[in-house]
Amino acid sequence: MSNRIPINEPEKLEVANTSAFLSAGFRPFFLFAGLSGVVPLLAWVLAFLGYANTPGEFPPTYWHGHEMIFGFTIAAAAGFLLTAVPNWTHSAQFSGWKLGLLALVWLVGRFAMWFGSTVDPLVVAILDLALIPLLAIYIGRRLVAHKMRRNYMVLGILSVLFIANGLMHLEALQILPDSAWLGLNLGLYVVILLVTLISGRVIPGFTAAALRRKGIEADTQTPSWVTVAVIVNLILTIVFDLFEIKGVGILAGLTAVTLFIRMLRWKSLMILDDPIVWILHAGHLWLVIGFALLAAANFSDGLERDAGVHALTAGAMGTMVLGMMSRVALGHSGRGIKATNPIILAYLMIIVGAVLRVVAAIIPGDNFSYLIGIAGLLWAGGYGLFTIVYWPILTRPRL
Repeated sequence: MSNRIPINEPEKLEVANTSAFLSAGFRPFFLFAGLSGVVPLLAWVLAFLGYANTPGEFPPTYWHGHEMIFGFTIAAAAGFLLTAVPNWTHSAQFSGWKLGLLALVWLVGRFAMWFGSTVDPLVVAILDLALIPLLAIYIGRRLVAHKMRRNYMVLGILSVLFIANGLMHLEALQILPDSAWLGLNLGLYVVILLVTLISGRVIPGFTAAALRRKGIEADTQTPSWVTVAVIVNLILTIVFDLFEIKGVGILAGLTAVTLFIRMLRWKSLMILDDPIVWILHAGHLWLVIGFALLAAANFSDGLERDAGVHALTAGAMGTMVLGMMSRVALGHSGRGIKATNPIILAYLMIIVGAVLRVVAAIIPGDNFSYLIGIAGLLWAGGYGLFTIVYWPILTRPRL
């Protein structure tokens, strides 16, 4: 018996319904990621400007970082993995009540982090930590059953993310002092590693296909030695930075250089007329900028590490997540893969918001708070536009 999902009948294609929303992993989780790019960030901006307090027991900065890594980014990653694994294994999409259960676990975790201040911190930790192991079980069973050994690394990445989130909660539980910083930065770097791996696999192919549609044949493949250099330098930079080992500045600089060399083969200037492709190139450029700023911060007393961190988070993560979600949702819902004007505006808002946030970290001054506020509003506005435009795409059946 075939395990392909049957095509919906034409008369069922017009209205949104629950079965459509739970017919593929990207649908609920991309919608969650869109909402998480808006609500927690607006809450953080209000708290930062002194108009409100962040919810929960975490200090404001840690709460903000936690929700962007383990709320927003994990939602996007779950949507991507739950859609990619069935394609890798040529099996049916994750759907129905099992997908609904996974979505519910994500929602419960967010409610715990937002409204759990009156609840035992252990309960909050359990509810927030539950998603990653369940996600690993879902996709792990499929990978093992189809002997997809080369993709077992995904399970390792999820395991490290679980540990990182656990480290943050261990400090909140007063079990392991000063572990939240390590957990937050470990989670950040694991996501950056994932972004680096995915971008290296998809951007050359997407770019070559876009050029081919214009009648241009171009070699966009990355030499294997460059790929190895990127990954080795990146992993060394992560280890040296997390454990504050001397030499991290040199390694971060080498990572920026090798990332830029990798990008030279991708013909970035030739696809500027195709927004749904160039947004991915922009996300990769933010990786180069982020590690260059981390390197500079290690050799300068006047530049804070925060500039590089936000180039990697607001810039690279924010841009790549939006670019991948907007593309994957169109392709897997049977629509043409082309960015509409509102989505192009969302791309620009995310990029400008990230630029302003990095500038605020580089040149702090009297207007520091307001510049961060404007950056946050632009960034949240970009994801707000995505959520509005893609709501019907994510909740209605495939065309």
